Amino acid sequence: MKSFLRILKYFGNYKVPLFSSIFFSVIVALATVYPAWIMKSVVNDVLVNRDMKMLHIIALSLVVVMAIKGVAAFGQSYLMMLAAQNILRDIRSAAFEKLQILSLSFFEKQKAGQIMSKITNDVLVLQNLLTSFTDNIGQFVALCAFCWYIFYLHWKLAVISVVIIPFIGAILNKFSRKMKKIGTRMQTRIGDISSVLQEFIVGIKAIKSFTLEGFIRGRFEHANVENYKENMRGNKINALTSPVIEFINTVGLSIIFWYGGYEVINNRLDAGQLISFLTALVGLFTPIKNLSRISNLISQSVGAGERVFEILDAPVEISEKENAISLKDCKGGVSFENVSFSYGAEELVLNNVNLIVSPGEVIAIVGPSGAGKSTFVNLIPRFFEVNAGGVKIDGVDVRDFSLNSLRKHIGMVHQETLLFSGTISDNIRLGKVDAAEEEVIEAAKLANANDFILSLPEGYNTLLGERGVNLSGGQAQRIALARAFLKNPAILILDEATSALDSETENLIKESLTKLMLNRTTFLIAHRLSTVVNANKIVVLSKGKIVEFGKHSELLRMKGVYSHLYEAQYSPSFSQ
Repeated sequence: MKSFLRILKYFGNYKVPLFSSIFFSVIVALATVYPAWIMKSVVNDVLVNRDMKMLHIIALSLVVVMAIKGVAAFGQSYLMMLAAQNILRDIRSAAFEKLQILSLSFFEKQKAGQIMSKITNDVLVLQNLLTSFTDNIGQFVALCAFCWYIFYLHWKLAVISVVIIPFIGAILNKFSRKMKKIGTRMQTRIGDISSVLQEFIVGIKAIKSFTLEGFIRGRFEHANVENYKENMRGNKINALTSPVIEFINTVGLSIIFWYGGYEVINNRLDAGQLISFLTALVGLFTPIKNLSRISNLISQSVGAGERVFEILDAPVEISEKENAISLKDCKGGVSFENVSFSYGAEELVLNNVNLIVSPGEVIAIVGPSGAGKSTFVNLIPRFFEVNAGGVKIDGVDVRDFSLNSLRKHIGMVHQETLLFSGTISDNIRLGKVDAAEEEVIEAAKLANANDFILSLPEGYNTLLGERGVNLSGGQAQRIALARAFLKNPAILILDEATSALDSETENLIKESLTKLMLNRTTFLIAHRLSTVVNANKIVVLSKGKIVEFGKHSELLRMKGVYSHLYEAQYSPSFSQ
């Protein structure tokens, strides 16, 4: 009920179409009762007394009432759809907005396919509930109107009829509880399918190179079969609901017909009243039957809604202070003061780290896998929040800055380049969205990308496929470097920027990186130690701690962790 009421609160912004739709649904409900009400006159006045005038009145009134019902039905349906679509848009927007402010740790714990499914499929399930909301109200009004009318005609027959309703309610309650559980599992299974598809599309090269088609097909078939099973469980409940309710209705109707006929034979009820009563009773069972389906729909929709609320209710780990200041004229000085960090309840990834970096220095960060190198640099733009201590830029804790102003002064180039669908010019301009074309071209020249771009048929207007699949790795990396040049950050983070490239392309990119690092504070992560020998200082991380710090030559003389890593890479056995 709590989740259901939360979903309905979204109607608060669309009260005019909502209440207009409710008004029309009431008209539709009352018009639905009219044929049962007029049936008494049809039998007694027209069929028995052969009243010609009443015949004309009844025929004309039916046309008028049904015309009003048709117009009202259109208004109710259209206005409800208008409100529902606006609400769905708002929910999707709110969910996407929330995703943008969640920290990286949220995405590392969630499957991409599940997140996508919650914003697409689960929200779509909510549409069924929202669009049928005023129809539910109309069905309830019709139910009440039919109940009033049958009591008005013959209270004894009505009491017998009403006794049947609790049985129907008990069955509905049982079906609804099952349907909610099944509905939640159904949406989870759809998310599983989306996850497998997403992994397949993103990792298609690896799948083909390792001939994993059979493996991934097996995973997809498993998710597909589980989704099929859950859907069939839900369909079974839906399929059972109507016939069970209908059978109970028929048994009740037979009892009522027998008793009503008995009353007519004994002159305690006329034929018109009995026919009108039976017509109203049939009409009464229709909203009951419809509401039984709606009950299952609500249960399924609430399950989907709760999955969407998992995003909306996710805790925001990285938030700005109310009085956050804007980082301006960044010099690039960075300091780590007693910094400790862990992912959730896990052991510390960084443990009491201290480091002072002067503006313009190039700091290389090396160490064995799992030492915390990427985590170290990800704390500078506040992708994660430290557990203890603080990271400062120009002497000010990064938590005191607004996130937007902080990250504007930090440029990052990763091993895997993220390119968006669009033109090459559009992708470079992501470094500065309002950049002029001349600035884009100059940035591309600095990144040694201008020549290969001009060799393409459409030049800077060449459309890239999704994730830049029509560019080589080196070309994509140079686009990323051009983006960094255009952003012109005071602090630069290079995370394995050249590790996946061939020698010729690597040399081109190293030349660009040398220009890019000029007069910028640079943090350089690299497994190949040949790329860090010229750094001002080298930080050696091991088990979350800085175990060594100094220049290349100094670290070699220490005969410690760095010397061991260097010798392991450049010993004869390694070279071979």
